Amino acid sequence: MEKTVFSESMEGITIDEVVRDQEYSMTMKHFHDTYELYFLLEGERYYFIEKETYYVKTGDVVLINREQVHKTSQAGSRRHDRILLQLSGRVLEPWLKQTGVSSLEKLFGDYYGVARLSKEEWEEMKGLLLGISEELIHRRERYEIMVRLKLSQILLMVYRSRKKTVLKEMPPTVQTAKHGKVHEVAEYLTLHCETGESLEELAEAFFISKSYLSRIFREVTGFSVNEYRNLARVRKAKELLANSRYSITEISEILGFESITYFERVFKKHSDVTPLKYRKDGGET
Repeated sequence: MEKTVFSESMEGITIDEVVRDQEYSMTMKHFHDTYELYFLLEGERYYFIEKETYYVKTGDVVLINREQVHKTSQAGSRRHDRILLQLSGRVLEPWLKQTGVSSLEKLFGDYYGVARLSKEEWEEMKGLLLGISEELIHRRERYEIMVRLKLSQILLMVYRSRKKTVLKEMPPTVQTAKHGKVHEVAEYLTLHCETGESLEELAEAFFISKSYLSRIFREVTGFSVNEYRNLARVRKAKELLANSRYSITEISEILGFESITYFERVFKKHSDVTPLKYRKDGGET
């Protein structure tokens, strides 16, 4: 069973709550240009972000930076209840700067990962989240202001909690053999995305079989090895397009694409725009 409790939005903010009582694992490719907060109200999950897998339990908040690869999968019982809050930096950053709240870019860039709230903080957080959904459902006069005020409280609570966690210790990552091996390969692909090893060569380098690597990598990340490598290349290409004077052809060659045509096709698939348009737009999608 899967039940959507609510799904509401306004400019720059989308919030929804979904309850599942069945085995569920995100199968689609998952990364996007919005910032994401994942609140687990009930249950337990594995949460893969970039190259690490975290164990997430009731009362945890997961911060996912824009364009970070992420995927949830079952850990323990099937039933789980979560609220997802997606935020647009383009819409919200000017307002956040005026109010003095930490910018989304800094908060999610410095503190992505898992925030573990106290019981009292968690109860306050649930009240704020449900308050946002109520405002968006009923849309009373100047509801947008109320939503943003509640959002600012949420962001400040998350900031305080994550900063405190960083100073002490981060909730542990999952250390099974499978997750550890995927972490090693994902980290290598992120740091060396320009290399073009075949699946067989990668498997040999990490002392596992090709079929096992293919299976566990997709199971944990949601991507094939080659898809993950291309995604890392696209993100590096965006940096070069925005911050360097290399031509598009040169960037394609630097990142190890076999042709500029293939580079443009992969870039558009993951960004919805061509490399040229991305550069002309000043590095925004």
